[in-house]
Amino acid sequence: MDSRRRRGLLRWLAAAAVAVAAVWTTVVGGSGGTSVDLSGLPKMPGDTRQAYEAAPSHRDLFAHLPCYCGCGLLKEPHASLERCFLVPDGSFEAHASGCRICTDIALDALAMEAQRLDHAAIRARVDEKYARAGPPTDTPMP
Repeated sequence: MDSRRRRGLLRWLAAAAVAVAAVWTTVVGGSGGTSVDLSGLPKMPGDTRQAYEAAPSHRDLFAHLPCYCGCGLLKEPHASLERCFLVPDGSFEAHASGCRICTDIALDALAMEAQRLDHAAIRARVDEKYARAGPPTDTPMP
């Protein structure tokens, strides 16, 4: 399978994972009190919106993944991909709304989780794929 088809398949799987998460959130009565109202964030592409919509219900996954966009070097450094999308109180962080690397890592991770990979396997694949993108956040292993 060529890389273009693989990326398309991964994005489709990520979209399916987001849809399942949205249904699950509705069925079980919420995402831990976190709203998925993105109205306070800047306008963003649809796939970035999907990553934001998935973030509250995938906090544990995102917390185990480093980000490679350089956000670990900010004045208030991010500790993981989770912080690119969410602040500690559960509200949304605007950072990832304009960052392609954050979005791509999140969508790749969601697609891998939909394939039933565990967090350690997802982490290994993210590290392998994005290691050259930039400096990683200081994220502990799952």
